[in-house]
Amino acid sequence: MRWNAPLSAVAGLLAGAALLAAIPAGSFFAAHGQDAAGAATGERWACPMMDFIGSKPGTCPVCGMDMERVTAGELTREQQRRMGARTVTVAAGPATAVVRAYGSAEYDDRFSQVVIARVGGRIVKRHDATFGCCQEVLVGDPIIDLYSPEVFQAQGELAAAIRAGSAELASAIEERFARWNLAHVAAAIRAGKPPVDTITIFSPVGGQAYLDDQDMVNATLMVGSEIKPDMPLIKLVDPHRLTLVFHVPEPRAHFLRAGQRVLLSSDDAGDLPEVEAVVGRVANELDTQIRAREVRVHLADGRRRILPGALLNARIQAVLGPDLQPADPADRSTWGAFPLVPKSAVLSTGVRHVVWRVKTRRPDGAVQFEPVQVALGPRLEGEDGEDRWVIRAGLKAGDEIAAQGLFLIDSQAQLAGTPSLLYPDGAAAAAPAHSH
Repeated sequence: MRWNAPLSAVAGLLAGAALLAAIPAGSFFAAHGQDAAGAATGERWACPMMDFIGSKPGTCPVCGMDMERVTAGELTREQQRRMGARTVTVAAGPATAVVRAYGSAEYDDRFSQVVIARVGGRIVKRHDATFGCCQEVLVGDPIIDLYSPEVFQAQGELAAAIRAGSAELASAIEERFARWNLAHVAAAIRAGKPPVDTITIFSPVGGQAYLDDQDMVNATLMVGSEIKPDMPLIKLVDPHRLTLVFHVPEPRAHFLRAGQRVLLSSDDAGDLPEVEAVVGRVANELDTQIRAREVRVHLADGRRRILPGALLNARIQAVLGPDLQPADPADRSTWGAFPLVPKSAVLSTGVRHVVWRVKTRRPDGAVQFEPVQVALGPRLEGEDGEDRWVIRAGLKAGDEIAAQGLFLIDSQAQLAGTPSLLYPDGAAAAAPAHSH
């Protein structure tokens, strides 16, 4: 007999329709909305093998396995043991956090000074201070030798005024030398020495030579190059005073304020607990290029352990006030107190946040949970690596909540059609299309 494919297909469809008609109408995925009593108690019966949920005990009509009871928000003693479920008690306390940032060390420009040539001329010699970085310069050390016709002429005028006995004119010319920082040249003329056309510019201050751009300095101070009046020659920095510049990522930028303690570490020296550091200045705006807020830490004796240019890690100790704004870390009266929960205790959609709170404990060891919608504050990073959430509303100190196993608890609530993270009013009300 020849096989007829279209006829076989029609016969199969008719047989399937007859089989479906024989199964009770309430058997198909009836969990969502069929049994009002079951929805009220949060109890359903689920097949352990197939995607089938019923409202009564019995066998699965699809595979024949015994159905298992599912109760919303309940974990048996065995389930708790297998999944390592644990609960914690909500504690109220200060919202302390560790803000991590990265940056580098540089000289503190608040104490830097610039040696300036007050008179014009042409360089005929460079001294050690102008060669390379980090040269120590003392008060009175030579910087450059300068050929200056202007200074040579002023020396002649001063000598003539002295010979003429014009004290007023001589005093006025000496004041000009003082403005040029060349009082020693005027003193030499007073002592009867002849005028010279080359003078030495000495440093009026001490410090460490710092060349921002070595090539530019060498080109500017090249022997034979011309120097104009009031032209900077070299920059001197205080070698012991450093500024540490850190950049705090935008999500943590609002935790910052001056006076917070800073714990430092570096790749070469490790932790630096002996370096006393506090936040000195916080920028009033974000750097839009790197989405971070600049923090400056000033050290009076940082060179003992930190080299300028070194890369550093900072852990900034922050604490929030009752208004969730940065408080004074040294004044406990400004600190706020909030319910705090582990990060793992919160399920979130990004808009709605749910915590599963212990409702009852049964004699057989089972625990019944209930969902609680909470309002979150900032997330706090701890030194132990455990992040915590500040709870603004929804929980109070003393509440016991699930810290692990939340996804199983929430999925049971969804299976039972009761309120859960995704279905605030229960899956039965939120998804009637699942009913058959």
